[in-house]
Amino acid sequence: MPLPPQPSPPAIVSPAPPSQEAENALLEAYDWGQVLPAASKLRGSAALDYQWLRAAATFDPAHGLPVDPFMPGHGRREAEALRHLLKTPKDQVGSALKALSLRKSGTALALWRWGQLQVREGRFDASLRQSWEDCLLGTGPALTRGYALRHALCWALAEQDEGRFSALRSSAGPASEAIQSGFQRLFGLLGGPSPVLRLWALPALDYHDLRLDQLSSRRIWICPLEEPSVRAMPAGTTWIIPSATGSGDEREANLSGPLRSEAQALAAKLRGAARTAFFAPSRAAFESLGLTWFPILIDLDSKGSIQSIRMGDAAPAQP
Repeated sequence: MPLPPQPSPPAIVSPAPPSQEAENALLEAYDWGQVLPAASKLRGSAALDYQWLRAAATFDPAHGLPVDPFMPGHGRREAEALRHLLKTPKDQVGSALKALSLRKSGTALALWRWGQLQVREGRFDASLRQSWEDCLLGTGPALTRGYALRHALCWALAEQDEGRFSALRSSAGPASEAIQSGFQRLFGLLGGPSPVLRLWALPALDYHDLRLDQLSSRRIWICPLEEPSVRAMPAGTTWIIPSATGSGDEREANLSGPLRSEAQALAAKLRGAARTAFFAPSRAAFESLGLTWFPILIDLDSKGSIQSIRMGDAAPAQP
């Protein structure tokens, strides 16, 4: 009788080198808006790469350039090419993007932060914006590739560009399937009625099961309340305030515990400012539709069907 097969030895996972650990820690802190670590133990080229990444995370993309820490050589050429691109006239940016290397994580992060500002301020047309997105999607750390994919998907939805969406789906890896599926659901909402949401009127604190076209507005602004003041909505716009925790069950007919406290605090602020809004306690209800990044501006047509959805990176700064 043959001997039973022996189990395979457990795979040995080598720890990440200190330079990679330091880079990951900085990118995570940047993503969460936390104080950036110093990583003073790094030496040599790893220290220079880290300084470049830190410079990319802290420079002012509106008025300055990231400081180049490199001595003459490969790292210097890439950093200087990036710095040159950030000063390049708009009609030459496309060709500069094609020639740019993103071997350094700092280069990718600086390019992301600068390009994001160009888009927000309307300096990139659709073609240039997509070239910038594609450059970031091709290489660089997972964080900037994820940022670029989110940005590209938000704009494909806002422009209702199914060709762009299809191309992004084909090029992105399986790790992004959940994100892409959410956008697929949102594309499916365009031109049709909205699903029913359970919303709590503020400041009255009573709930209603409503479609968006039953909110008596052609424009729906979904955005957390921003301190310190309560913004007045433009005429014809209804404000939905998502819960900070989103822990509510969309089927519940009562708010309890922290959700009730959150709703009561919002109601008091809105009452004091003579404003009204709706409170959405369930994150799951939004996520099931694909509405995952705020702010979100939804426009309805004259029949109450969803005409457009501008979400996250593609949403306007104001309703």
